[in-house]
Amino acid sequence: MTKHEGLIFEVPDYIEDDEFEEYFIENFDELKPALDLEVEDDRALVDDVEIEVFQLYEERVDIQYIVKYSAYFGCSDMDYSNEDQRVISGKRIGRQFLFEIFVAPAKRSTYEEF
Repeated sequence: MTKHEGLIFEVPDYIEDDEFEEYFIENFDELKPALDLEVEDDRALVDDVEIEVFQLYEERVDIQYIVKYSAYFGCSDMDYSNEDQRVISGKRIGRQFLFEIFVAPAKRSTYEEF
C-alpha cells in the first residue's frame, strides 16, 4: 500500500455500520484540514460547519456540508451572515477514510484577467 499524504479518518471497531454517520457528525472537527472553509469576504468569519447529507458507499464517502459565516462592518454598523453548501469525498478502505488536504487556490487580482 502506498503512503497517503492526506488526512486519514478512522472509525473505531466498536462503531456499528449503521452508526457511521453519527460518528462522523460527532467527530467532524477532525476533518477540518480537508474542508474548504474559505469565504470570499476577507472580513467574514466562519461561525459553524455542519453535515447536511452523508452518503456512505462501499469504496467512498460523500459528505455535503454547510459553512455558515458572518461579518461585521464597523464603519457602517452593519452585520451580515450567509451560508454556503460544499461537498467533500473520501476514499473508503474498510473503516478508514482517506481525504485530500484542502489547499486554497491562490488569490487572483483583476490585473490577471488581461
